[in-house]
Amino acid sequence: MEIKIPIKKRNRDFGIITWPYSFDFEIKTLFAMQNEIDVEFNEKILKKRKVSYKYRRFSIGRKRLEVVENKQYFLISKNEDLIKIVAI
Repeated sequence: MEIKIPIKKRNRDFGIITWPYSFDFEIKTLFAMQNEIDVEFNEKILKKRKVSYKYRRFSIGRKRLEVVENKQYFLISKNEDLIKIVAI
C-alpha cells in the first residue's frame, strides 16, 4: 500500500508530515494505530517517531525537510516494520 500526500508550507516550516482527513483510514491502517513508528527518510532511519492521530501528524525535523524544497508530494509506504517516505 502506498499513499501520496501533498507537501504543504506548514510541513516545511515545522518539520512535520501531516495528512488530510480523507487519508485518515489509510494512514491508520498503514501504521496499524501504533503510537510510535520507525521511519526511513532520505536513507536515514529515524526511530520512535510519535504519531498524533488527533492532529494527523508526526515529526521528521525541519532541517531534514529542507532537502524537499522543490518536491510536491510525499509517497508513504510500509516495508516490514519500517515506514518509508520518499519526496517526489
